[in-house]
Amino acid sequence: MKGPLLALIAFLTCSCSGSRIQQSSDPVSEPIKRPNVLLICIDDLRPELGCYGVPEVQSPQLDAFAETALRFDRHYVQFPTCGASRYSFLTGRRPSQPAHYGNGAFATLHELSEGEEPVATLPAVFHQAGYRTVGLGKISHSHDGRMRSGKDELPDAWDALPTDAGPWGEARHLLHGYANGVPRVAGKSPITESEDVPDDGYPDARLASQAIEELRVLASGEAPFFLAVGFFKPHLPFAAPRSYWDLYDPNNLPRSTQPDIPEDLPSINGWGQSGEVTGNYAGAGFDDATWSIEERRHLRHGYYACVSYVDAQVGRLLSELDSLGLAEETIVVVWGDHGWHLGDLGLFGKHTTYEAALRSTLLVRAPGRSTGGTSTRALVESLDVFPTLTELCGLRAPDDLPGRSFTQLLGSPELEHRDVALSYWRRGPWIATSMRTPRYRLVGWSDPVSNRQGAIEFYDLDQQPEDGSEIHEEENLAVSEAALIRRLIDRHLPRGQGEN
Repeated sequence: MKGPLLALIAFLTCSCSGSRIQQSSDPVSEPIKRPNVLLICIDDLRPELGCYGVPEVQSPQLDAFAETALRFDRHYVQFPTCGASRYSFLTGRRPSQPAHYGNGAFATLHELSEGEEPVATLPAVFHQAGYRTVGLGKISHSHDGRMRSGKDELPDAWDALPTDAGPWGEARHLLHGYANGVPRVAGKSPITESEDVPDDGYPDARLASQAIEELRVLASGEAPFFLAVGFFKPHLPFAAPRSYWDLYDPNNLPRSTQPDIPEDLPSINGWGQSGEVTGNYAGAGFDDATWSIEERRHLRHGYYACVSYVDAQVGRLLSELDSLGLAEETIVVVWGDHGWHLGDLGLFGKHTTYEAALRSTLLVRAPGRSTGGTSTRALVESLDVFPTLTELCGLRAPDDLPGRSFTQLLGSPELEHRDVALSYWRRGPWIATSMRTPRYRLVGWSDPVSNRQGAIEFYDLDQQPEDGSEIHEEENLAVSEAALIRRLIDRHLPRGQGEN
């Protein structure tokens, strides 16, 4: 096994990264009228909504939108963490340096060598093509699109980044904001909150109101627009108005179908961690990283309350799009930046290479191109959204993007799209490359500095239900299926074709 897997790791971490952009993003042709784009990014949103076959989850607005859109049941992100996932999504790139594996990935856009061409980003392509580009909330990694230095995280991409922090004072407090302007104090603030306040007592409703005002301004302009709105919930802390907690009976919440820590699986892939929960909040307690039934139920209750809260805010924005008469000329994308373990495999958090962390929500409505209320089982990567949007809008994407436009799926969702979806993660010196085929997941861990080979994980997901509501990653078959692993590597990752 040593030879093929090391070849897999070396190939994916080095050869698949893509090069810097040297191509302008001028449109190939000039359509009579280009469509607008409304990109809605939602932090930590699992594909666990009513429209994804989980009726216990109260998500009426997103469910209604799904009836007009194409639902992607096998959409995989490139990274199970916010900054790296969003960097890959917005640049259309796989990792080419260690910094791309973490939340500081966007800083690399400002660190060019002499003579090096800048990396094109999705909103920058639209900006250069004459679109009015506006970003609100968490689109890149920061909570208002700006680095601490004051520079835009995405250079030359936005006409405006008008996020208002309101009573929270600074945008950095919005993601972890408690009711009525209270910021988080790491290690001391509670992990959940359910104050009896109106929706705008928490940040996302204020963000939706701002987005509605921006939409009205954009509607009155002559240029097409690219409006990106990044909602914060259901990211931790699980804090939302009490009315959304009251939607759920905590004794009747959907439960994980795989709640236990599997035996004989590598600790490097998250076990005993859940640090996003245990390291940041008082009363999250769980000092030994185990979870009682009551603790699991409470965290799941908080997560779903936040999902319902952000669902309502998305609904307000989409309702305004309809009221302004823009629905028929605006492409709408709802994208979750990754999934989240809600007790799945004994974990709470996202920093693993399993289905719960890497599979996320994707809903796309393209007027005149997509058939509403349909779904696709085709494998799709987040990288594919960039070339899809540019194609739909008649713009020219950079020539060397590894993503593939899935425009044909909008009208023919039964078609296949990819043979494999690739994802990545890093923990200490160890780098993981995860390969997801329609049936299997192969994960290889390696230390590229010392050339050490780490754990190999191989799972047969053939028993997963059609709606993707269950995961089956309890039995690591790497030893017994060595020959199959070799065949999959040879079939899906031939040298020279890793970007495709």
